[in-house]
Amino acid sequence: MSASTPIGSSTPASHKGERKPPRHKRERKHQAEPLPVQHLMAQAVRSHEARQLEEAKQLYLRVLAIDEKHARSLYGLGLIAHASGDCEDAVRRLREAIAMNPGDAACHAGLGASLQALGKGDEAASEYRLALKLDPNDAAAHNNFAGLLQRAGNLEDAKLHYERAIALRPGFAAAYCNLGTVLQNRNDLAAAVACLQKALALKPDLAEAHNNLGLVLRKMGRLDEAAAHYERAVALRPDYAEAWSNFGVLLRQMGKLEESAACFVKALHLRPGSAEAFDNLGNTLRDMGRLAESVACHERALALRPDGAQAHNNLGYTLRKQGKLAESRASYEQALHLDPGSPDIRWNLSLLDLLEGNLTDGWLHYEVRFEREENRPRSFPKPAWRGEPLNGARILLHAEQGLGDSMQFLRYVPLVHAAGGRVILNVPRALHRLAARLSGVDTLTVDDEPLPPFDWHCPLMSLPLAFRTTLDSIPAQIPYLTVPEEARQTLDDLHGPKREPRIGLVWSGNPRCTEDQIRSLSLSNFTPLFNLPGLRFFSLQMGAAAAQLRAIDAPVTDLSPAIGDMADTAALIMGLDLIITVDTSVAHLAGALGKPTWTLIPFAPDWRWLTEREDSPWYPTMRLFRQDAFGDWESVIHKVRARLAALAGTTGSIPW
Repeated sequence: MSASTPIGSSTPASHKGERKPPRHKRERKHQAEPLPVQHLMAQAVRSHEARQLEEAKQLYLRVLAIDEKHARSLYGLGLIAHASGDCEDAVRRLREAIAMNPGDAACHAGLGASLQALGKGDEAASEYRLALKLDPNDAAAHNNFAGLLQRAGNLEDAKLHYERAIALRPGFAAAYCNLGTVLQNRNDLAAAVACLQKALALKPDLAEAHNNLGLVLRKMGRLDEAAAHYERAVALRPDYAEAWSNFGVLLRQMGKLEESAACFVKALHLRPGSAEAFDNLGNTLRDMGRLAESVACHERALALRPDGAQAHNNLGYTLRKQGKLAESRASYEQALHLDPGSPDIRWNLSLLDLLEGNLTDGWLHYEVRFEREENRPRSFPKPAWRGEPLNGARILLHAEQGLGDSMQFLRYVPLVHAAGGRVILNVPRALHRLAARLSGVDTLTVDDEPLPPFDWHCPLMSLPLAFRTTLDSIPAQIPYLTVPEEARQTLDDLHGPKREPRIGLVWSGNPRCTEDQIRSLSLSNFTPLFNLPGLRFFSLQMGAAAAQLRAIDAPVTDLSPAIGDMADTAALIMGLDLIITVDTSVAHLAGALGKPTWTLIPFAPDWRWLTEREDSPWYPTMRLFRQDAFGDWESVIHKVRARLAALAGTTGSIPW
């Protein structure tokens, strides 16, 4: 979780450059101040403006010794008390000043800021409103009042007051910065960037603007730019705990886990009572596989803030990684009790239902994915289909999430056709040639091609809900994907006649996947397999991980040059005897083709692999090899090697 804070929302303005000095209507109306008072006040204001606060305080007190009802001195003392963190004394001084001069806008604005700092939001709002009624052109009061409104969630009114502050003072960098945070919260990211850049153009050393711009750029996916601004924020203010914490969130997203953890440790050194920093550190430690430490951090966060719904949610996630499913569910349910509207918490509960085989509830709650930022739904003017009679209606079935997800649920397309639908199928281009051979497709489109008219639509991953799929009714007739004629090729063409079993390998998934670090291996992990006699190994690995073939001396033939799309991968798979793969798209493709497939599963598996069992109800020719403990791939490879040893030197078919 990342956060931004409005600047100046709890800080009264000093005398300098903010507004005209108070008028003090109740002070000697018919005679000028005595010269000693005038001289002392002039010195006090100069010291105050120079931030020589102790000297200014003593001068204000000397004025009060001469005139105990001197409102300007009381106001100055109130500002100094606030700046020193003694907001109770600030409130007392400012109330005294207002008693001397009730019509002074500056005193009411200062009192509002001090009350706000004490958490007295309603009283603060009343003071700000009175200040702005007395002086509608007080830019600082507009900015501070907007900060109060922003914290209360009233973004529309906050936006109006920030804009008014900027109109009154076009060079008001803090107001531009604060307006940027409001625009970010309204998801108007381009406008937020423009505001924050304007703030930095006016004041390049404004650390809060660098921090807040980092937040927006991270949300836009511009991670390197965000990192540069966080680095600048903490360079300008090394004690900026919030920026350190936000930087840690970004570095975790970038996969720089050690650096992420260091940022959170720094934030906690500066602010030991930060529940949010403990919670975020727990997330990073979980990603690093340090699960016990992760649990301890989440528990520390909850000790500091027992009603922290997100910390309960994160604790539940770590407990699931530990295989403690009942405890995980209890944490999720407590999180949901505290925050019933959270789509992320309901999403995690749906995944737990599916993992435990409770598909009826799982599919129903899985629909919450479209309420999450990560899974924004495609918008269509037609109703979403959930199993209603079709009677020949045209229905758009559209892909979502990854290639593996799409291939897993393409099995439902013939069922939709059989239920009376005229199917328009929309898939990524990489699946076009495979999908073209799928039974039941009337019209095939790819990516963002124009769509023909249709009456209903349904995401592929909502089809199990529409068909009320349970463990006993999973449609697992394979193969349901077949190789197009134009993609057919044999390994004999590429590498000569077959003399021994041919094994295809995939060791790494898409690094952009949020859990790739727990499902992917290195090619070097497979080394114990390569000394088995009578086996030939072939790489189907794509992406950056394919370069590992050149980094180690492994007897593995690289097939990636022959792969242009998933149809090419399918053709190569059909020329192999066995596929050994991590949990990635090739596992789904090989399973859908009916090829013997050994899938390597992490200790905390994706929901579709369920728990404990070695088979998959989704793919009858698949065998699952599970970790015995979190991160323990060595035991998995040992089990694979033992089973492979029985195949070495054979030329017959491979048992799944």
